[in-house]
This record gives sequence, structure tokens and C-alpha cells, in this order.
Amino acid sequence: MSKSAQKILNVAEQLFNEHSFVAVGVDLIRDESGCSKTTLYTYFKNKQQLVCSVLQQRDLRFRESLTTFVAEHRGLEALEKIFVWHQNWFQTDHFKGCLFVRAVGESSQQDLELIEIAKQHKLWLRNFIFENIQDLKFSHQITEMSFNLLEGLISRFLVEMYDEKVFLDTQSSLYFWVKTLQLTTE
Repeated sequence: MSKSAQKILNVAEQLFNEHSFVAVGVDLIRDESGCSKTTLYTYFKNKQQLVCSVLQQRDLRFRESLTTFVAEHRGLEALEKIFVWHQNWFQTDHFKGCLFVRAVGESSQQDLELIEIAKQHKLWLRNFIFENIQDLKFSHQITEMSFNLLEGLISRFLVEMYDEKVFLDTQSSLYFWVKTLQLTTE
């Protein structure tokens, strides 16, 4: 990817995250990235393609970051790492909730490519959790509970701002539940 295309993607992602997909037009992206409209349309045929490219780039960066952070940990340790990664994200200045959910919320049912990118992002996270905890008893149930708790925290902290007590209470409740399940017979 050329430097110009990458700069356009980075600026678009920042603007979409700060504002919204609807509120940010190609003229603002052009102005903020310092490129011409011709250059922008050379790399991205329309705003929809630009939005999809932003989400694909963000998904790739998310996957690489979380995979690296969890590294070789498995089981409860992997689950702890996944939650800590999210906790770190919740506390960043640029946290504005899930950009994939926001994109789907601002799209129409005809935006099939965008919706599919968001679905694949969420599916990857669920599968990632499962792959890293599959040796635990009740791993499917733990995966669903963990994924749903993370999604809930993303929404809650978008609306109410990050609250460490809420995060730690949620995390410790999940760990207690997981540890208790490990003591039971299936």
C-alpha cells in the first residue's frame, strides 16, 4: 500500500472513531490527510470502500495486537490476558466503543460487505477465546460468557466511562465461575 493510501486510511479511521461514519465526509478526510480528491478516489472508489478498508485495517491490527498480547498463554491465563488487553483499551483516551458495531449501526441492510467484515471480526474474537481456553471444562459456555461480558463492558464503558471497580468485579466474577466449573464433573 502506498504512503498516501495508508495516510488516508489512518486519518479516516481517526475521524470515524472521533465522530461517526455519517458525520465524516470525504472532503474532511481529504483535507485532514492533505491529499487531493483525485488521490483519494484513486485508492478508494467511494466512501463505502474507504469505510470497509478502514475496518479491515483495524481488524488486522486488533488480531495482531491481541494475539501478541496473549502469546503462548492458554486456559485461564489466556482468558486473563484477553481481559487485561481489553482493560488497557478501555482506558485509552481514544476509546469510543467498538468501531465495528458503530459502523453496522450507521449502515443499512444493503451494506453487506461492511456487515460481513463486522461479523467476521466478532466471530474471530469468539473463536480466539475458544481456541485459547478449549482445554478447560465447559469451554463453549465459558467462551460465550466471556465474549458477552466483553461486549457488554465495551458498551457500558462507552456510555458510562471506564470504571475500574466494575471491570474488576466483572473479571473476578467470571474467574470465580470458571474456576468453580473446573471443579465440577461434566
